[in-house]
Amino acid sequence: MYRVGVVGLGQIAYHIDNDPNRDIIWSHIGAYKTFQNIKIEAVCDVSTKLVEEVKKDCNIELGYTNYNEMLENNKFDLVSICTPISSHYEIIKKCVSCGVKAIFCEKTLTYSVEEAEEIIKLCEENKVTLAVNHILRWDNLNRTVKELLDDETIGKIYSITGYGSTALHTSASHLIDMMCFFAGIPEWVVGVKQTDIVRIAHGIEDHGGIGAIKFESGIIGFIKATSVSQYRYMYELDILGEEGRIKIYNNGKDFDLYLYSSENSSAGTNYESLKLIDNKPKVVKNERMIDAIEDILNCLENGGSPVSNGITSLDTIKIIEGLKKSSDETQITLLKDYVNKSFA
Repeated sequence: MYRVGVVGLGQIAYHIDNDPNRDIIWSHIGAYKTFQNIKIEAVCDVSTKLVEEVKKDCNIELGYTNYNEMLENNKFDLVSICTPISSHYEIIKKCVSCGVKAIFCEKTLTYSVEEAEEIIKLCEENKVTLAVNHILRWDNLNRTVKELLDDETIGKIYSITGYGSTALHTSASHLIDMMCFFAGIPEWVVGVKQTDIVRIAHGIEDHGGIGAIKFESGIIGFIKATSVSQYRYMYELDILGEEGRIKIYNNGKDFDLYLYSSENSSAGTNYESLKLIDNKPKVVKNERMIDAIEDILNCLENGGSPVSNGITSLDTIKIIEGLKKSSDETQITLLKDYVNKSFA
């Protein structure tokens, strides 16, 4: 039986599953409760009311308002961290010092490249499995697209364009992470922060932005992550290759595959133009949070890293903070020089 603790009882920890428009499990607690070999032994939040509510609703015995006390008084195999980003660094360090074997942390890992590096190193040295909830890496549609790209279905990839909403660390970080999932390690970024509308997340300014990213693979990424409200949501990707194109749309629920063809080309005789090959391919919708937890447990048992981990999360943080730095200093940010060499 795996012993689990949850720190932070906001939306993503539990209450998000009460939204009738969400048809799969999104919350940590909701996903954990589907496993017969997992017991949620304790929860923690600064709100006593939330602690008591979740304990009662989920039949959890122990509740705390201080995470230090919870971690010191229990032996956990796995801890979910569902608190504001600014608190992740200290909570993760405490988890490691208390012997927690695996950590499932909400995105982004930190606001700081340097703090993320330190967390990764600390977890590696103490053999702690670290997963970060960039949940789209466990999504069957994105896995299918990744397989098509790896099989060179549209040939060599030239560019990836991503369209998302404002707030780079909160809403848009999923979009940026998926660009890294498809394109690889980022090399440099140049961009401009959104300044007319700035989301305040737990007291921290989280800018949107527009920019260009060069990946070590040679792929060029373009990102537009701006909107007038955090509730004006968008998630689309347009991947252009030498032989065709893949478009992910409908907020990541559908994709289309195009290939170049000379058959009835509207461009003219001897010209090839993009032809729709597969419209909304049938992809079985999966319970992404359950798959994420299964991935973490597999790593606990057999070693290795979850598909979304500290290193992959660091790439996203580098792009976000690099874009902001570029905007402030009006220059390209070289990301390979923006990270500790031991992780290069």
